[in-house]
Amino acid sequence: MTDNNADGRRVVLVTGGSRGIGAACARVLAEQGCAVVVNHSGPHSAAAAAALVAELEAAHPHGHCAMEADVSRFEAAKGLVDAVKERYGRLDVLVNNAGITRDGLMLRMTDEDFDAVLDTNLKGAFNMIRACYSGFIRKKSGRIINISSVSGIMGNAGQANYSASKAGVL
Repeated sequence: MTDNNADGRRVVLVTGGSRGIGAACARVLAEQGCAVVVNHSGPHSAAAAAALVAELEAAHPHGHCAMEADVSRFEAAKGLVDAVKERYGRLDVLVNNAGITRDGLMLRMTDEDFDAVLDTNLKGAFNMIRACYSGFIRKKSGRIINISSVSGIMGNAGQANYSASKAGVL
């Protein structure tokens, strides 16, 4: 069932959109007339996502919404893309912004912390691209914006996992 609140506007999905760079992207895109889907990854970010959607709707009422999904898991990424298409009838732009940090010196960094950062920051971007790709190919249209970091070029002390993930995105 399509709730096509987008009214012909571009529909943009911003992963990790509840705060920081993702929220800033969402604000600019809403200001430019897009219907923005703010992705967040759990109860800890649900309130921030809801507050941002309320802010966006108050300033630029284009049918924005928040949707929860853990992009590090392909099934969740695919489900998110499907939910956006179900609600709006389409998806036009993906902003791959989801990212986490689990900083620590390499000698003390656990496998779990290393894997969690790569799974979210790098594999999450891959999962989202893979979930959107066939739809973009079918309609011969679509944009993918991948957010990385200078840390992927220069590295940072205590951020071997984060720097590796951002280098992979680059």
